[in-house]
Amino acid sequence: MVYWLDEIERHESRKKGSGSSSARVQDKKFRIGQNYAKNKNVYDGFMSKMVTLINRVNNLPMEYREEFGKINAQQKDSKLDNHLTIFSSSRRIEKTEFKSILNPFKTVHYKHVRVIYFNIAKLMDKVEVEIYEELLEKKHRDGKIVPEHENPHHSQKPHSDKEKFHEIFYYDMDKLNDELTTKVLDWLAFREEVNKIPIVFEGEPRFKES
Repeated sequence: MVYWLDEIERHESRKKGSGSSSARVQDKKFRIGQNYAKNKNVYDGFMSKMVTLINRVNNLPMEYREEFGKINAQQKDSKLDNHLTIFSSSRRIEKTEFKSILNPFKTVHYKHVRVIYFNIAKLMDKVEVEIYEELLEKKHRDGKIVPEHENPHHSQKPHSDKEKFHEIFYYDMDKLNDELTTKVLDWLAFREEVNKIPIVFEGEPRFKES
């Protein structure tokens, strides 16, 4: 067995695989760039309207937004230059649930999270939208709620599949209109359910690429 030959062949194979992956990323980035160049005014205009509405909500007196506090808006850079924008909100809720025969009913604390991601898709005239909603049960230690900053991934756990929504869609650029801004805002402000967002019933589900 010529071990050094095997090692060199494996190394070269990994290099070729890495090059292929890099080529796919560059191709996707190029297609996203073309899509953005064509639809820049529509996409940026929609994001600007969303931010304006969210700022109006966040400037309301606390009595009108006590349930969720504020809605967050954030732009993030990515290696694909896909103009990713994230809108999110959350609220605290309590539920009385059956736990055991000895201690049948218990008040359980949850963090109700809603997040929607928008970015330019690699498909021409499409925007990629990821919608996520979940109830996260707060864990307790020594009778106290574990602070989120200690480790949110371990201090919280999903409640059930029935109380979780996570889908990714391709949506038409020309449908990024004023009606959609209000529907998304209503959802983020916990005034409507996720099935009221047109993207959920009009968008094309994005399946994992091969």
